[in-house]
Amino acid sequence: MVSKKAGKQRISQREAPIHVLRKRIRARLITDDPELKNIRSVTVRVGDEVEVTRGDFSHPNSIKADSRGKRLGQPRGRAGVKAKVASIDTKNGFIFIDGLTQSTADGKEEAVPVNPSNVVVTKLYEGDPVRIQSIIEKSSGGASE
Repeated sequence: MVSKKAGKQRISQREAPIHVLRKRIRARLITDDPELKNIRSVTVRVGDEVEVTRGDFSHPNSIKADSRGKRLGQPRGRAGVKAKVASIDTKNGFIFIDGLTQSTADGKEEAVPVNPSNVVVTKLYEGDPVRIQSIIEKSSGGASE
């Protein structure tokens, strides 16, 4: 039996094996494809097209970091960034999206980690037909024709 104790839940989350952590990096799927209409969320993968809906990069009109920001009462980030997933940090549970960068103190551009719960998957990566087929099978409830 799995424990109900919150402390044990946190420990099991923290000490989970890497293949379990990978499956927890999931995001909502919103698509017009009728074959995927019953799928609510998918495991995010490199190459998937996502849209940032929450967090620092979801608000409009904020390109100058020094004149805008949460502490100044204005929104920050860019409105609904739509881009492909560049990489995934499985251990810490973050994804990195093309075009989401911030400059460091020494002038370098650094990728910004985004929590997968703050994005919506709009298009699945087409390079893996086995993944798409398994998602479609889950959508139809296992009934194959």
